[in-house]
Amino acid sequence: MIPLLLVWLRAAGLVGQSVALGGAAFALIVLRPGRRGCPPGARDRTLALTAFGALLAAAAQAGGLLALAAALADDGGWPLAAVLGSTTGVAGLIRITMAAGAALASLALRRVPESRTRGVVLFVTTVLLAFTGALASHSAGRMGGRPWLVGLDALHHAAAGIWVGGLICAAVVVVRAKVHPGEGWLRPFSGLAASAVAVLALTGAALSIEFVAAPAAALGTSYGAMVLTKIALFAALLAMGALNYRALRAPLDSVDGPPSRSARATVLPVRAGSIVWPRRLEVEAGLAIVTVLLAASVGSAPPAVDVRAERATFDEVRRVFTPGWPRLTAPTLAELATASALGDAEAPHTAEDTAWSEFGHHVAGLFILAMGLLAMLERSGRAPWARHWPLLFVGLTGFVGWNMDPEGWQTGRVGFWEHLLGLEVLQHRILLALTALLGLAEWRVHSGRDPESRWRYVFPFVCIAAGALLLTHAHDVNDAKFAFMMEISHLPLALVILVAGWARWLELRLPAPENVVPGRLWAPALALFGLLLVLYREG
Repeated sequence: MIPLLLVWLRAAGLVGQSVALGGAAFALIVLRPGRRGCPPGARDRTLALTAFGALLAAAAQAGGLLALAAALADDGGWPLAAVLGSTTGVAGLIRITMAAGAALASLALRRVPESRTRGVVLFVTTVLLAFTGALASHSAGRMGGRPWLVGLDALHHAAAGIWVGGLICAAVVVVRAKVHPGEGWLRPFSGLAASAVAVLALTGAALSIEFVAAPAAALGTSYGAMVLTKIALFAALLAMGALNYRALRAPLDSVDGPPSRSARATVLPVRAGSIVWPRRLEVEAGLAIVTVLLAASVGSAPPAVDVRAERATFDEVRRVFTPGWPRLTAPTLAELATASALGDAEAPHTAEDTAWSEFGHHVAGLFILAMGLLAMLERSGRAPWARHWPLLFVGLTGFVGWNMDPEGWQTGRVGFWEHLLGLEVLQHRILLALTALLGLAEWRVHSGRDPESRWRYVFPFVCIAAGALLLTHAHDVNDAKFAFMMEISHLPLALVILVAGWARWLELRLPAPENVVPGRLWAPALALFGLLLVLYREG
């Protein structure tokens, strides 16, 4: 429970840190006083968002210190004083101080927007906040080359904060103010973001060489696999950023008037009343947040270069992704309870455990594959009855509730509250609740009773949340190598369900005909997600 909580708190802290630094840079550079064309209230809103980000970082850090104290608790209570006196505690207190200072500086600048002194204080405190993130990184724990690595990691944190936080602030301002990019007020951010991306790519490459070191480590460890997934998300962000940059440079008159033949290619993204570009900016900012969540998960795994004996080989990884016939039978609960030490993370994984888990994944995959295919059939217009495909979520929820975590109510090996507080069980229960919510909401939309209901946003929200959860998913098992063999299949699942979620989001948010292409993507992505579950192997 505590390790997962620390990952989530670290993720919240990194998001808050990014919003604080990116918001400060956005307010001081893009929305500086006297700049023409800025939306009314944009700077005030950005500074408020900056303060919120700093407070979120402080709260997450305080929560992390409390979680560490809880993990070390004994009959004498929580050793909070010992935790605060440790290197980790001192670094955490410094981080909380910088975050509080950044929040106060942001609020002070809101009251006196023209003050250069307050602007400098805000910039310095947010930069120092970003640099404190490196104090809890793998770089700070290395014995050799520590100062160089910490400085490199600090630059990486700062660049990520400026880019990600700036994207979030830009999305909030653009969506709230309902403005288009042709006015030119946002163009300075493209140069700022490009510089941050360049620093981020260079420092990321250097850190990957240091902590991954070899292709075998990239493919055979949790750290390496998550770094590769992070690179994939980074590439998607760059592609989305390129589209938004193209729209940002489009002529202003293209928004309201018909484009000329020579400018048609660059004008097309912003023709529909400046609606298309802000919606894509929402997706870019959302993907950036997901990437930060993955970065928090990367920071919780041991560096790939340090994993030797428990590193998976290429053949072992290949076997996990080798297609095979789905397992449609499983041991009975009595056979499983007899052969396996259910609920004991220290016990070795048995063949019955593997059979039970794969059976559950494969049957769930068949449900979701059928949903994706029926959703595609519905969109074809040839089978109106296929609109009831969300009802399959009822069967899926019932099956998953029975199959997952059999050490609980199914066999009675573990008590209810003890079971619920388990690391892996908690994640599964969240996914189960999301599944039930998704089925109810999506059938309400597709049944035709209320197609414009806000319930239609549940599908993309649940898909995106499920993707983020899969990226930070962890298994409570003693064998690190076996845990990696299970977790490595979750990374492609996460990417595919994120595609489904964001495509559905764009279909709902964009006007016709711009929503046609994303509308054609989410159902095949859902079917592919189901197919990957059908092919799931635990190695």
